[in-house]
Amino acid sequence: MALMLMMTMQGLQAQDKNDFGYDLSVEGETSIVKGWKLNLEGAIRTQDDAKQVERLTLGASVSRKFFQTKDKKFSLKAAVGAEFIWNKRLSEKEYKYFEANDELVEDNYVKVGDLKGWNITERHWRNRLRANAAITANYSPDKRWTFTLKETLQQSHYYSADPGRVRYRIDDYHYALNTDGTLDLDNSLYSPYLYSDSYVDDNTLDAEGNVVGRSINQDTDHKSHKDRTVLRSKLTVSYDIKGFPVDVFAAVDYGCGLNYNTHKWKITAGYDYKINKTNKLTLFYRYNTENDDDEADGHLVGLGYKIDF
Repeated sequence: MALMLMMTMQGLQAQDKNDFGYDLSVEGETSIVKGWKLNLEGAIRTQDDAKQVERLTLGASVSRKFFQTKDKKFSLKAAVGAEFIWNKRLSEKEYKYFEANDELVEDNYVKVGDLKGWNITERHWRNRLRANAAITANYSPDKRWTFTLKETLQQSHYYSADPGRVRYRIDDYHYALNTDGTLDLDNSLYSPYLYSDSYVDDNTLDAEGNVVGRSINQDTDHKSHKDRTVLRSKLTVSYDIKGFPVDVFAAVDYGCGLNYNTHKWKITAGYDYKINKTNKLTLFYRYNTENDDDEADGHLVGLGYKIDF
């Protein structure tokens, strides 16, 4: 069944414009003192149609159940934890447009708002440290159904990074003009080169057609450190199939940025396979609705292993 789901998702990635990736995780949980549990987890995730490693995560948390009814149908649990995340961002393309003070605008070749070029920021790793605190309410009306509501406050600190950047602008040697003398933006060449005072002849070209004396117009795209706070609400419904060591589940997770603008939904469905009392496998499919610094929008297939020791 797991293989069939992964093959189905590979078919979807060829038809959908959204991203696709895998999430693989290993988790361990143990009691440390009476009533307290320690959880350790490591995970790796891919993106860009599963061709690139997007994220590596190592995390730890402690939790304690602080309320439970006598019939054990309802309980409350609190947890605090932290995780370090190595996150690889895909290359970024930023478009640039002419402004009122640009020379070509002043010379009536283009209008304000016409395409001027773009910047390409290289793929880069950007690390962050995340702390979280959560309260989980768990309700089991019978032996089969379980309803879980988890409220999590996440605080993420993004470390600074200096990825390389190349600036593409209209090439003065390869621009085209319309019949009225204005710049033909569609047929002009956008070049990553800037000009140097050292060239001898404006029309001297090398074997590849580049003007002699030019250098690549490149620099670094400095990413300053920043902090982001998110409040997440996750509702999960699970069902224990009678006679099978399998629990099927579905979940809806909503994340709202408290100090920046994001409203992201995660829709998940999958199952837990209980190998024995201490070992469990989880397979799930997830759809993310928004692309942000945390993850790409689109499809995700996950496989997790958990051990209680």
